[in-house]
Amino acid sequence: MLKKTTTLMVFVAFITFLSGNFIQVAYAEHPLISEDIGTLGVGVNQIELNTDWLKDGRTKSRVGSLTLMRGVAEDLDVYINTPATLSSPSGVDDIDLGFKWRFFEADNFFMGIRPELRLASGDQQKELGDGKSGAALTFVTQYELGSFTWLFNLGSERHRFSDPTRAALQREYVNKTSLATLYAINKQWTVLVDVGKQSHALKSEKSPEAIVFGVIYHLDDDADMDIGYKKALNHTEVDRQIGVGVTWRFK
Repeated sequence: MLKKTTTLMVFVAFITFLSGNFIQVAYAEHPLISEDIGTLGVGVNQIELNTDWLKDGRTKSRVGSLTLMRGVAEDLDVYINTPATLSSPSGVDDIDLGFKWRFFEADNFFMGIRPELRLASGDQQKELGDGKSGAALTFVTQYELGSFTWLFNLGSERHRFSDPTRAALQREYVNKTSLATLYAINKQWTVLVDVGKQSHALKSEKSPEAIVFGVIYHLDDDADMDIGYKKALNHTEVDRQIGVGVTWRFK
């Protein structure tokens, strides 16, 4: 399966480089696996609201999140992300605080980092969080040329558990990698494909792998709507997932 995932990643990159011309896609969030390195600009605010329906075998569930972001410099955004489980047992999961910093750009090539602090805010009786604060760091590269954008991510999350049983069974560090290509058909429509792999939360399981196909509709310069379909590439990933999201930017 690793060979299959690697082949898909190489295919995405190959199509990207063959296509010739790229355009900047600054706000690639949901439904992507990969992070982008576009920033909002000083004083610009962004609200992103999304929800996803998951099916794994006979088990169905639903999740969602609300993300508030603000541009504090031309190359720096800060944000708070509130994820939630909407199916039973429902409630708010651990809240994330972080920033996105673009520290390098030259000839349509960008590099940045996205550090994150995870607060132990989830209800432990419902198993909606780790029980202790955690952290994450994602390294992002982005290349643009005409109507295409290419994203590549390497990241790691640290999970600290208050429950000794969970601490014994689950990984403290979850490592992630992903590769995405976005194509702007015109000013209104962007299509995307994203391939990702990460360490499984359980030490006994192999790394889950998935591919995402999505469409983003740009209502105007300040508002987007999106829909995405995520499909497992091996048995440790959730079988399939479909989600929708809306994004609004304002000063």
